This record gives sequence, C-alpha cells and structure tokens, in this order.
Amino acid sequence: MDTNVAELAVVLPCLNEADNLHMLLPKIREVLSTLGTTHQVYVIDGGSEDDTVSVAESLGAVVIRQRGGGYGGAIRTAFEDIRATWLLTMDADFSHHPVFIKYLFARRHEGEIIIASRYAAQGYGEMPWSRKVLSYTLNRVFGLILSLNVRDLSSGFRLYHRNAISKLDLQYETYAVLQEILTKAWCRGYRVVEEPFHYLPRRHGSSHARVFKFGLVYLQSLYTLWAYRNSLQSADYEARAFYSRIPLQRWWQRRRCLMLRDFIGDRMRVLDIGCGSSQLLNNVPQAVGTDTNPAKLRFMRRPARTLINASACALPFPDNAFEVIVASQLVEHLPGSDDPFAEMARCLEPGGTLIIGTPDYGRRRWRVIKRVYDTVQPGVPADRHPSKYTLETLGKRLEQSGFKIQDYRHILGAEVIVKAKKDL
Repeated sequence: MDTNVAELAVVLPCLNEADNLHMLLPKIREVLSTLGTTHQVYVIDGGSEDDTVSVAESLGAVVIRQRGGGYGGAIRTAFEDIRATWLLTMDADFSHHPVFIKYLFARRHEGEIIIASRYAAQGYGEMPWSRKVLSYTLNRVFGLILSLNVRDLSSGFRLYHRNAISKLDLQYETYAVLQEILTKAWCRGYRVVEEPFHYLPRRHGSSHARVFKFGLVYLQSLYTLWAYRNSLQSADYEARAFYSRIPLQRWWQRRRCLMLRDFIGDRMRVLDIGCGSSQLLNNVPQAVGTDTNPAKLRFMRRPARTLINASACALPFPDNAFEVIVASQLVEHLPGSDDPFAEMARCLEPGGTLIIGTPDYGRRRWRVIKRVYDTVQPGVPADRHPSKYTLETLGKRLEQSGFKIQDYRHILGAEVIVKAKKDL
C-alpha cells in the first residue's frame, strides 16, 4: 500500500511493455515536470515475462503487482493501492501520447472524470476499419441504452478524481470495467467531461485486445449495467424520467412539475424536501433542496444553488423559515414511525403552504399502474412504499399536524398532489 499522497498519479497497466517503457517513461516525466504539482508514475504489472519491472524501476516508476486478472484487475489494483488526489490511466504503448496528460489535467476543475475522447468533436481514432466500426457501434449502443451522455465510453485514457472512484465495488476483470466505472460513478452524481483526442497505433508489441472478443465481453456486461443504471438510487433517476424517451413517463413528470409550480406561485422562500434530482429545482430556482442521498444532491449541484443533506424528520432550519414547503414523492417512502409532518409544520410560517405529492392508494388506477411498474422496473423492492396514503388518510394526517387542505389534483387519477395551509 502506497502511503505517499501526490496530487497526480500516472498509472500504466503493463504486460510485457519493456521496449515501450524505455522511451515512454522519460517523456512522461518531462511532461509531469511542467505541471507544477506533486506526482508519481506507477506501473501495474500483470505478470510480465520480459524486463518490464526492471526497466520501470530503473526509470523511477513505482511497480505494483497486479491482483486479479485482465485489464479490470489492473485498474482495481491501482484504485485500491494509490492514494493520489487524481489518477490518470493510460496505455504504455504510445497509443496515448504523453503530452496529452497536461490537456486532461488542465480540465480537472470541470468534472471528476476527464476522458480523452476519440468520438468527441475533433476527436479521431486511427484504427483498422473492423475495430473502428465495432468500437463506434458499441459506444453508441452503450451510450443509448445506459443513458450516458458520453461519446467514448471505451477509452482507457482518463483522469479520475479520488472521490469518484472510491467504493465503486468494481466487478469486471475485462475491458468492460471501463463502462462499469462510468456507469457507477455517473449513478453517484459525478461529472464526466470529454477532451477531443487522436488515438494512434501501437509502436511496439501487439495489442492485447482482440476485436470481436472485445465486443463480446462488452455486450455480456450490458444488462447488468443497465439494471444498475435504472436503480431508484441512481443520482439522476428523477431527471431522466423528466426527459424520458417514453412519452407517458415524460408527460407524467412534467405534469407533476407543472402542478407543483402552480401551487407554489410566486413565493420566494421555498423548501423542497426529498428533492432528489427532480427538475422542480430548475422549474423553481429559488427553492432550497434537501435529500438524504448525497449522490442526488451531487448531481443537482450548481454554483448558486443551496442543497443540504438532511432528513425530513430533522430539518436544519429555524422555525417559520419558509413560505412554501414541498414534499413530492416522499411521505410514502417513510415508515409510520417517522413523523415528517411535525418538522414541516415547525419550519413553515403560519398561514404558509404545504404541498404533498404521493400515490393515491385509494384509487384502483394507481394499484394497476404500480403492478405494471414493478414488473418492468429492475431492482425495485416489491413493497417500496411502507406508508400507503389515500386522499382521505392523508387529509386526516395533515389535520393532526395543524394543516387544512385547500386544493388537490390527481395525475391520471393515480397520484394526488395536495395543497394545504398551516393554521395561523
């Protein structure tokens, strides 16, 4: 385990790359010396039978013996053992030009993962036609199915912030680990940026990636990553629904936002409890958002936006702080032993507006929709709503906490949005 914490670590997964390392390592050192930051070069050796280890050590690189097989094993070893703030992974065969390190490092303030991209505007890959067609097709298919706004998901030339790669629990030992990293980091709310890059052929040795085998292992991972991507805990789960390619889902989300916005009106002191990645924060930019899922808050971050990691049952605000409090798609997820209504009443000014949105379990239409939804949605618990409200039971609960219902609306007769007034 390395104990020296540099700002930047350059990581080279290697298998019999001695010839390339003779030329590559001095050039990497030359580039790193211009960055004005602490740095170290690491070679992750996968059991080389040539002079890879001795050459690397003689040229000042730290050699770490790879644990696990394949490219994924090398990446996992690097992520576990190297404590640098930023880790840059690149090939050791000159297909990734060392000068490009400074291009990636220069964009580190724009995101937590910076990709040298062959498919971004002004990017290019000098590859045999068969590999080019397969690579482009796989990247398009993965990007579409996983809803990742990334053009080059298979580039291994990347800069990672330590936070984005910690605790990812990587499973793949193949090159599919590249998509696994992006999918899991994206689902945790981290930002991915692409820098246009020209991919060049190898100088020495032969590629360890075979074209069709390469494509097959990617496709084998697709369903697992798709299920992970569509988890309710995914950072952008609600945002994706708002922009969904499924017309009904998209309409439902936008209808909900419209109703909430109408009930909020032009009030300025607004709190959205359990905001997730709902687009209400973009519809109502004056709102303060709270959630217990840091990934969703991370996804919704903006320089001027106030987001707080807090429970609905322990809000970190003074009494009477808000004119309007919104809790959409929240109360059904809380067990009956929790009491968010008391906290909402405390933080809302007298005469203020409380807006609650929840499935109406008194309506048959919701029960039918839920049955269909549970069938098609991967990874959703069979009973994900421990508290099942009807319009009537919700009204009684609100009255007990000092609220009176003023208005309510249904979405397709299944979800109810209630506007209530706090007693003066």
